[in-house]
Amino acid sequence: MRRLPQAGFTLLEVVLALALLAAMLAMAWSGLEFALRSWDLGMATGQRTADTRLSQNFLRRELSELFPMRWKDPMTLRFAFEGESKRLKFVSSRPAGLALGGLALVGLAVESDGPRRNHLVMRRALPDDAARDFGPLEKAEGIILFPDVESIEFAYFGSNNDMNDPLWSDAWAYPGRIPLLVRLRVRSADGVVQPDFISRVMLGEEAGCLESAFQRNCRPRRP
Repeated sequence: MRRLPQAGFTLLEVVLALALLAAMLAMAWSGLEFALRSWDLGMATGQRTADTRLSQNFLRRELSELFPMRWKDPMTLRFAFEGESKRLKFVSSRPAGLALGGLALVGLAVESDGPRRNHLVMRRALPDDAARDFGPLEKAEGIILFPDVESIEFAYFGSNNDMNDPLWSDAWAYPGRIPLLVRLRVRSADGVVQPDFISRVMLGEEAGCLESAFQRNCRPRRP
């Protein structure tokens, strides 16, 4: 009897086929991994954009309700407003809490919670009965508005009187005046500079005048 030849693959062919299959699987996995990373990056970017817009809207509402409250100082006129390039303190007509009424002291500054982790934090507190400064803000709980920032820059648009043209400055040096506009520039931790955020102060200085409602130069309160 004659033995028929058996069909099959040689060991070399099997090894080559397995190597080709492994290469194809590696390429497929690389493409899938790239797609997943792109998806995660897009989701993170979209979430960060949404969070930034939400924080900007919240901050815009806070600044638009800035109230020109005067400190209870019978000797000098000082509005409750402190503007520097890295921090901002003012008074908002929005209350400090849902169950509270009246005005609220507001502070904005960059704070750190670890190595290379800086956040723009807002603190809100009630002014005391003899409010002369922003001291109550030191004990207030902080709320993160913009997480993971590298730096922030505030700027203020206004002038020292009604006769001079308003200009932008990185610090507000006129305690007897309130700026017309407030600008905030945020640089995130990855180096991206966010679009400038500019808010208009809606209430004029006359809103904080109890003794002189017909001119901008309010007199200090009497004791």
